[in-house]
Amino acid sequence: MKTYKLGGGKMRKNSFKLLAMAVIFSLLLIGCGQKDEANNTKVEKKGPITVASFIDSEGSILGQMIILVLKQNGFEVVDKTKLGTPDVLRKAILQKEIDLQIDYTGNGMYYHNDNSPVWHDAQKGYETIKKLDLEKNHLVWLTPAPANNTEMIATTKEMAEKNNLKDLNDFARYVNQGGKVKLICSQEFADNEMGLKGMEKAYGFKLKKEQLITLSHGNTAQMLKALYQGTDGVNFSLAYGTDGQLEKLNLVVLKDPKNIPPIYLPTPVIREEVLKKYPEIENLLKPVFESLDAQTLRTLNAKVAFDGLDARKVAEDYLKEKGFLK
Repeated sequence: MKTYKLGGGKMRKNSFKLLAMAVIFSLLLIGCGQKDEANNTKVEKKGPITVASFIDSEGSILGQMIILVLKQNGFEVVDKTKLGTPDVLRKAILQKEIDLQIDYTGNGMYYHNDNSPVWHDAQKGYETIKKLDLEKNHLVWLTPAPANNTEMIATTKEMAEKNNLKDLNDFARYVNQGGKVKLICSQEFADNEMGLKGMEKAYGFKLKKEQLITLSHGNTAQMLKALYQGTDGVNFSLAYGTDGQLEKLNLVVLKDPKNIPPIYLPTPVIREEVLKKYPEIENLLKPVFESLDAQTLRTLNAKVAFDGLDARKVAEDYLKEKGFLK
């Protein structure tokens, strides 16, 4: 009996040793699995992060850049690019329906009913919207791209040369002398004091209703195509500073020496609570947006709006070329 008890004790000790060895072995296997995943650049999923953009080609490209960078760094992402117009996205992010979007610094003057001169200065405008939106709406404006995508009036090179049109002073002269005008633009631009209405007052001209074709959206790809083709007599069009079609279609923009529209720098905007949870997002997107000057964006936009390439593919190729994506 004594020997049995001693033997049983040894058996229990051996069982405990075997159990301990099994646990240690399991932990080693798990550790090896984590190491293999790390070697394969696999990381734990984070998110989901809902990313949205305006409906234009630039918004689509920039939105896809954000999505690709986030996914590479382990984020689950919900794609809401091409969601709608600025007012639609603004409402969505304020209501927490989206987490991260592309917006433009100059829109701050409308969001906060501020007509001060700061919006005509790139750095001051950025600092102002960043401060106001953080304090009032818990939104964080991250690093902007150094590209002014402001509103301009474009025409064909032939039209500009024939009528000596270089800036809005020349355009005002042309209008007031009875020159033929059919301007295609968004309704928002036509009604805006920092758009067409502001230009009319500042330069001393007035377009009649029949001289305008107004659209409910701000997709200038359609507008510039109409200008290039002369659709319905269109000979002037709303354009943005980074529109890809300008060079592709041999179009020119009329300079605005009085800087009526504010400066629009494309910028990622994220809800504060999301950034606090995932602070790495700021540094992930910073170098990407710092690389996007006006000429770069015009080239990328042209690939989508003019050449018909997929925005995701254009974004992916650029990120790989610059080393932001593996």
